[in-house]
Amino acid sequence: MPKKVANQFQSHIAKALQQKDITSFEYELSVPQGLAYFEARISHLKESQQMMVIIRDITEQHKAAESIRQHAYFDSLTSLPNRFLSLDRLSQMLKEAQRSKEKVALLFLDLDDFKKVNDSLGHEVGDKLLIESAKRLQNVLRKEDTVGRLGGDEFIILLRNLNEHHNALSIAEVLLKTFREPFNIDDRELILTLSIGIALYPVNGVVASDLLRNADTAMYQAKGLGRNTYSFFTQEMNIVMQRRFAIEEQMHGALERNEFELYYQPQFDLSNNNMIGAEALLRWHNPTLGNVTPDEFIPIAEHTGLIVPIGQFVIKQALEFLSHWQHKQNKKLTMAVNLSPRQFRDKKLLSLIQKTINDLGIDFKDFELEITEGVLMGGQRYIKDALLEINSLGIKLSMDDFGTGYSSLSYLRQYNFDVLKIDRSFINGITINKSDCDLVKATIAMSHSLGLLVVAEGVETKEQLVLLKELGCDFVQGYYLSKPITAKQLINLKSDFT
Repeated sequence: MPKKVANQFQSHIAKALQQKDITSFEYELSVPQGLAYFEARISHLKESQQMMVIIRDITEQHKAAESIRQHAYFDSLTSLPNRFLSLDRLSQMLKEAQRSKEKVALLFLDLDDFKKVNDSLGHEVGDKLLIESAKRLQNVLRKEDTVGRLGGDEFIILLRNLNEHHNALSIAEVLLKTFREPFNIDDRELILTLSIGIALYPVNGVVASDLLRNADTAMYQAKGLGRNTYSFFTQEMNIVMQRRFAIEEQMHGALERNEFELYYQPQFDLSNNNMIGAEALLRWHNPTLGNVTPDEFIPIAEHTGLIVPIGQFVIKQALEFLSHWQHKQNKKLTMAVNLSPRQFRDKKLLSLIQKTINDLGIDFKDFELEITEGVLMGGQRYIKDALLEINSLGIKLSMDDFGTGYSSLSYLRQYNFDVLKIDRSFINGITINKSDCDLVKATIAMSHSLGLLVVAEGVETKEQLVLLKELGCDFVQGYYLSKPITAKQLINLKSDFT
């Protein structure tokens, strides 16, 4: 045994013998291989002044216990405190803050569009990005603050002893600035932004669970503001989130309870004033919540994945009604249905459409799928494949809400669209705003040059209708012609307008 190690042994034993009530203890030694851990037991020999010391090497047991502790309290990927340890530290921090009258802030962080990284570049790149994100967070904060990983792409930051120079707002701004610098992962430059929700003790809660929930609520508010920003929790925001949770809760089982119904907004041909088809629109009436608008429930359905079974319901109902409608009117009519980004991940989507159309004996050309730029912006391969299959089946493809995005023209060149729908926000001003009128006129001309038919949404006045006809628009829909109506009302509606 090296002399230095032997001296450490003797020093620990000597200290223990000075305290006669100690019969066993553990200690660590610095050895050439690092640290070693030992247990010593001291026994007095009967009828003798001598003592016996039994020393046992417990290094492996110590390492095993440390490994268990690491897995129990720390995230295996980033080595940050996990959810359990982070919330335990928050509880301790709040007790100390209560005694010292300090302020504490909880920051709830979510990496914007992180899922796209996993989907497009793979989970290995995603994991490396999470590790680097954890390092950046640690580099920004003081040692006394805590950075933890709650799971997935969600992190938590606990700030104690807040003051004028070290406050939640300034820290949030530093974090946003830090993440605007590109990450270099496997020779790729990746830009990843943050959405941050902030809750303060004691204003927004006095226990850990309340602060966490309120910071999470504020984070969703930051997402709604466009991401790459922060938001402080407010009571008004809490009311909004309670409504959101109630909608999500009631949406589960809404299909089985037959709470959804399709309404239809007719479309008319401006060249002859005849009805040529309709757009299917989903409506939801819940006994508890009353009428819930699509603007409220569609994003929640998209987020939870419930949009997939709901979307299947819409397609089947719309096609079944189209078959009945065509037979009743004894003429060709079309049906348009909106598709959300999440529905493209449904592997049963196209087979369901194909089987339903074949079973009903409808012409594929009488069915139209409307998509927005949000579907295309991710550029995922499965979306491109689905669009190619839609084209090969002969189903019409429509670009919805044209003019509200950033890259509509490039998408019109990349994909085989048949119809372009001008967003109602432009139609509203065409009779009073020259720039809106010029924009709609240019859009119609461009679309026709690309071989696309043009639908104007949101026509609400006779003046708008007359001007659209002069500008060469093909089809129109809107409240001036008909609001969305039930299937029965649509069948009885006049087949033209005057």
